Amino acid sequence: MTSRTVRSEILVSRDGKHRAYTEVEAKVVHAQRSPGYAGPVCVNNSRLFVAGEEGQFKLVFLQEPTEAEGGNSLRVVDWSESGRELLAELVQWQYESPGVTRSPMVYDSLTTVFQEPEMAHVLDKHFGVDCGSDLHVLGFLPEGKIAVETKPLTPEAEEVLGVQSCSKKRSEWVLTIGSESLAPLPETTKIQHYGKPEPPPK
Repeated sequence: MTSRTVRSEILVSRDGKHRAYTEVEAKVVHAQRSPGYAGPVCVNNSRLFVAGEEGQFKLVFLQEPTEAEGGNSLRVVDWSESGRELLAELVQWQYESPGVTRSPMVYDSLTTVFQEPEMAHVLDKHFGVDCGSDLHVLGFLPEGKIAVETKPLTPEAEEVLGVQSCSKKRSEWVLTIGSESLAPLPETTKIQHYGKPEPPPK
């Protein structure tokens, strides 16, 4: 087991004015678990870099490991149609434990402000009970809304998280960040993708 850093492809906005990529660093804390050691074997640091028209990439977000969730990663999902907002997915987990949490993040390149809805609260609010789901961020929808997908948790994840699955089937939803609300995604709705990938930075 060795430490390593992985960089994603660069995603370019539709108008060509903005670019973004992620960098995930997995750091080995202990090559092997020694007797009496109860801490993490590996931890992650995930970074999001964004460049504007000036072309200089800047670090705009850093997720460090926590005691509860030592593992994390970032995925750039897409740029909005206008090229102003960037949608990313933050993934967090605990090594050697089942279950991961995924949540959407929207970065406004003009104001440099992030919106990060608390998805556990959104799910509880919609379903009316304390529950969990295997969530995946799909992309942008019109009017700045976001498409997400939920799947049932595995039995192991339900046991570790101490919650039941919100639903027993796969479902797609419209997430409105401002009101932190969910609505079923109409079957006729097609999720558009506006970003264009380029090779990762060297």
